[in-house]
Amino acid sequence: MVTPESPHGRRKALVIVNPTARNLPSRRQLARVGALLAEAGWDATWQETAAPGHATELAARAAAEGCGLVLVCGGDGTLREAACGLAGTGTALAPIPAGTVNIWARETGIPLRAEAAARAIVTGERRRVDLGRAGQHYFLLMAGLGLDGHIARRVGARAKRHLGAAAYALTAVLESLRWRGRPLAVRADGETVHARALMLVAGNTRNYAGLVHVTPLARVDDGLLDLCLFQGDSLRDIVLHALMVALGRHLRSRRVVYRQARRLEMEWPEPLPLQLDGDALPLSEPVIEAVPGALWAVVRAGLSSPLFAPPPRPGRE
Repeated sequence: MVTPESPHGRRKALVIVNPTARNLPSRRQLARVGALLAEAGWDATWQETAAPGHATELAARAAAEGCGLVLVCGGDGTLREAACGLAGTGTALAPIPAGTVNIWARETGIPLRAEAAARAIVTGERRRVDLGRAGQHYFLLMAGLGLDGHIARRVGARAKRHLGAAAYALTAVLESLRWRGRPLAVRADGETVHARALMLVAGNTRNYAGLVHVTPLARVDDGLLDLCLFQGDSLRDIVLHALMVALGRHLRSRRVVYRQARRLEMEWPEPLPLQLDGDALPLSEPVIEAVPGALWAVVRAGLSSPLFAPPPRPGRE
């Protein structure tokens, strides 16, 4: 696909940098990223985010101005914000990993070191991928309701920046001692499930927290979300679910409901706390749905992953 060019005949790109991200590459590393982009024919502009949500504004403006590529140097939350600004456009998204876990980079085969990531991006492939949408917010990875959303709400920005994944682990242990199941009805493409829910994950991808696969059958280009609903009421149930997930056997549990659906509608006495790609956010309406093919993403050249449908064989439609 031909990408828009600058007045100098070079392709236009924007690099969004979250200056507060954990593990931010050094200035020297970022300078090398800029040099690699220039060598590959990209005329890159650099912008830092100033507040939550700013990456959405910057990405949307870049798409409107004809940029062919937006790179995000930050964590999965900053990537999600940029995806919100690029949804429905022809501009592709790519990560220069920083932040805590970098799930999207891992899922798309992009290395975690800045220079290696830049090389993989400039030689990479554009793939069309789905987004999820919860109320008014898009997400790349997953929506988590219940205990998952509560943990994200309780983890402070300072703890995330200084402790990284350990902040989530510590908060998860402390909050699991107090969390109890909540009544929930979920309609998944017309089928209704009633449960005492500890946690619900609607996954667009597979990797969870960089450690396990909560939605191990998910594909990022099938137009569906994978619903994984953990039922129960107590700490004992939480511990048993955690062990089964760690062993990769949770889909065999009678206390787990797993469905693939385009649209999920929830009913509850009171809304469950929500996280999208690790960020606690309000849910304006109790609906989570897939938005098929909403985003162009750059992945490693030749990427072969169960997360993506296999490319068509030569000579076949």
